[in-house]
Amino acid sequence: MKINKLIFGFIFWSALNSSLSANDSVTLKYTYRPDQTQVALLKGGQGRMYLPLAEVVKFYGIDLKFDAQTQRVLLSKSKNQIKLILFQPRFMALNPNESFETDPAVEIEGQLAVTPATAQDLLAAILGINSRFLSDQQVLIVGGVAAAELKDEIVAQEQTTITNPPAATPVPTSTATTEQVVNARGEEETPENLIVPPRREDKRGYHVDCIVIDPGHGGKDIGAKGYDNRYFEKQATLAIATKVVRLLREQPGLTVLMTRDRDYFVTLKGRTQYANKHKADLFVSVHCNSTPRSKAGSASGTEIWVYSPKRKNHYADFEASQENIGSDDFGILSDLSYQRYYQRSFSVAENVEEFINKRLGQHIRRVQQANFYVLGRVNMPSILIETAFISNPREEFKLEDVDWQDNMAKAIADGILSYRDIVEKIVDVNQAQ
Repeated sequence: MKINKLIFGFIFWSALNSSLSANDSVTLKYTYRPDQTQVALLKGGQGRMYLPLAEVVKFYGIDLKFDAQTQRVLLSKSKNQIKLILFQPRFMALNPNESFETDPAVEIEGQLAVTPATAQDLLAAILGINSRFLSDQQVLIVGGVAAAELKDEIVAQEQTTITNPPAATPVPTSTATTEQVVNARGEEETPENLIVPPRREDKRGYHVDCIVIDPGHGGKDIGAKGYDNRYFEKQATLAIATKVVRLLREQPGLTVLMTRDRDYFVTLKGRTQYANKHKADLFVSVHCNSTPRSKAGSASGTEIWVYSPKRKNHYADFEASQENIGSDDFGILSDLSYQRYYQRSFSVAENVEEFINKRLGQHIRRVQQANFYVLGRVNMPSILIETAFISNPREEFKLEDVDWQDNMAKAIADGILSYRDIVEKIVDVNQAQ
């Protein structure tokens, strides 16, 4: 069984990477402007494909200076600057001043070259706006997810559902009913009797009716430790997640469930099975970030992650490995399933990010991608929110503050509802056509 999984994983991994070499160019474009161009790919060691850095940054209006003697590269756009050194897997972004792990820039055929993942990171950091590399389309795009992209993804899922209809299920009644809901450990939920609104009969077009909120860690799994080893990630995640659930349950017609509502241990597999069992329309996992003690005071801000089956960079690998501890039976999500939810997951992340920035003025470290178990194993759009760095004493103080928790929860809830409203508008327009 394990051999078969390894073979499947290798085949899938190869397919994803070969998709980049199948064509010899990548399209550069914006979400919000019609401009676009194509750049030829460069082939590096072990057949890995790279983008010519000078051509990429020129298209997006970024100045580049290269000192061949010191091997240093300086990218500038308005007041923003990025410094990097060839062959070193890190770049420094100024304003704010912080460094990021990434695949190193290299020199190929006399040209500065970066992987598509690194180009995505550099553009996001210097332009102050999310960027995405769509490997299946070989497109590097700057700007938020457009409504047309969401519509295409929703319609594609609808067509798949029509082609392969699910097994018949009882039609819900038209009145709300009290339903026993069990948590991810198989126990009956302890919050007040849940009045679960009936799921709307017409699920074609994807509506956001049921949301699962997942407080990370719990019980024997304490998660990351605060700076003085007194406050733990499992406490912060439960406090914030509980407030998010309370806010969302005020919305009529919305079912909101939790993978845990107390301090107990839940496996990663239990969390994802719970969301899938309840056929949730959105999965949001709440966590806290952490760095080594030597860097505790320098790392700050909120990161929001979406799923990617591909290796992205050393930092993404490390983050995923930290949250995937204890995972079992972790295969690779099929490319079809990954593509089915990617745009919607990214849109949720962007909406939540916007409200966190507005409400808290919290530094946003841009939407990132990694192979988190809980994101890769749910059959729905999903995000993982690293609310703040618990290893940073200043951010740990925020995480313990009730008012800050309230504001973070309100921002997360508002972002989720904003995403829901966008989806509903798209679906309404599509069904009217």
